Amino acid sequence: MKMVKRVVSIEAGVWWTKVALADYRKKNPPVHKAFAFRTPEHAVEDGYIRDKEAFASALKGELSRHDIHEKEVVFTLSSSKVVTREVMIPFVKDNKIMGIIEAQIRDYFPMDVSNYTISYSKMDVEEEDGKKMLKLLLVAIPDNLLNNYVTFAELAGLKVETFDYIGNGTVQLLCDSFLENAVVVQLEEQATVISILENKKLVFQRVTPYGYGATITAVIDHPVLGIDDEEKALDFLLDHNVIYNRPTIPEMGNQEEMKRQQALAEEAYEDLAESLRYHLRIANTAVEYYQNQVKQEFVGNVYLVGDGSRFAGMHKLFAQELPLPLQEIDFTKVIDLRSGKNKAAEGTVTPDAASSGMRPKAATAVGFLSVIGAAVHPIDARPKDMLVADSKKNDLHTAYVILAGAVLVSVLLILGSGVRQLLAYREHRNLTKRINDLSYVQETYDDYARVQAEEQVYEKLDLATITKNEQLYPLIAQLENELPTTIHVKSIQTDGSLVTLNMEADRKVTVGQMLLNFADVTLLENLSIPSMSEESDEDSGTVTWTYTLNAYYTGAFLGEDGHLIKEAVPSADADADTDTDTDSMEGEEQTNE
Repeated sequence: MKMVKRVVSIEAGVWWTKVALADYRKKNPPVHKAFAFRTPEHAVEDGYIRDKEAFASALKGELSRHDIHEKEVVFTLSSSKVVTREVMIPFVKDNKIMGIIEAQIRDYFPMDVSNYTISYSKMDVEEEDGKKMLKLLLVAIPDNLLNNYVTFAELAGLKVETFDYIGNGTVQLLCDSFLENAVVVQLEEQATVISILENKKLVFQRVTPYGYGATITAVIDHPVLGIDDEEKALDFLLDHNVIYNRPTIPEMGNQEEMKRQQALAEEAYEDLAESLRYHLRIANTAVEYYQNQVKQEFVGNVYLVGDGSRFAGMHKLFAQELPLPLQEIDFTKVIDLRSGKNKAAEGTVTPDAASSGMRPKAATAVGFLSVIGAAVHPIDARPKDMLVADSKKNDLHTAYVILAGAVLVSVLLILGSGVRQLLAYREHRNLTKRINDLSYVQETYDDYARVQAEEQVYEKLDLATITKNEQLYPLIAQLENELPTTIHVKSIQTDGSLVTLNMEADRKVTVGQMLLNFADVTLLENLSIPSMSEESDEDSGTVTWTYTLNAYYTGAFLGEDGHLIKEAVPSADADADTDTDTDSMEGEEQTNE
């Protein structure tokens, strides 16, 4: 009986590293072992492994302690440097897809992709202008990020099998198992992934580099909570419903001090609740954007996954605020946890916890879907050096095969010229077929090039007339969609480059929090807040805070489809004489809060 290959699947987070031992590329895979452990301090930053030696030593110790001896490893990457794009290409056979992607790659990504590795996954088959088209999700991963993990794997005594990225494994695992129409909200440590599935196919995905790690940091940043460690902060969020409950301060002899501590605790809870609600806004925005794309309402269920989904109050928040029913996942349909010996996906963090039988809060099945899915259906991104090495190995094998074939052919040629004629005819036929197969990509490319050449004349004319002030109304729309309702924009002044916003808030917001509110306002950059002041109304007793924010238009424009396009302004001075003032515009969240 042929042994099923097992791989070690690893996701390296800033604070926690998840490890799973699972069967490779097997549907509903048996998970033999799964555990999580604390990542060494400062070892990982934005997906890159900075302290390889310390991390490799810790990983080798954990693998040994869990009696894992397999050497092949699949890494799941979570980094803001990974870029994804949804594209449409003509419907072709699988062996021709990459050729078309490579021919059009500069049209898909705005940056120089010579230092990136491009992979793809199929999303759906659609019709466009009566033609059958293939919808793909392209993933561009920096070569230095892949090489960073290859070097780390060598230090840890492992061999890289392939790579996956944070948005792929979970979705592929759920698609293979049971989900048909669903919105999967994946709340990970460093990212929030919104995936929309229809008929067991991924039709839309958005990866936002904002994870529950931001809330953990916020817990530590509030001294009134008395927490100074990330693991304790995680336990606090699992046990305390900061979204719907209010804090309770123990009785004190000094009533004034008790009131002050109560106010600080309530402010901390409100900040934490706002940080968690931001995940809801990300999900709401993604669903509404997709519905606008397809011009119809989405019908399906919502599923929360990832360790962030386990925080107290999160299920209630999404159940009440998202206009779709929330469902729990039956993990028996997704992964095979039948091994009672290993207690897969129950996890271990320390030897003491393991011996006591306690189940650590940092490791559960819902948090392991990404690493398990990476072992089942990875995106298969491999560094160029690895591809070259595999090619040389295949070439050497082919050379041996050709040599053996040549010897056999020589013997056959000695036996008679009839054999030579038969072989020559067969070779000619194979070469002719190969030439015909390869000509398809060139024809497709020529068609695309011709159409693009015809469109460029009109595009250049259109782009030459664009000024940055044309983005004023899209900017207003973005502010209405992204800013909280507690922030009121009283006026906007713009001279075509500099944009000045005068705002009011009914409670004090720190400069950092205010700038965070503008994280999704993609039409502004180089933000600064030169002034903020407090004003009180003696008659009503209300206090308002006023802010002045200076920013510049980005070098991009919002197209009709809602996507950013490259700068098309001929010069920075072309629109300097245009001055626009828009008053009394209030930001509104795209949420039902």
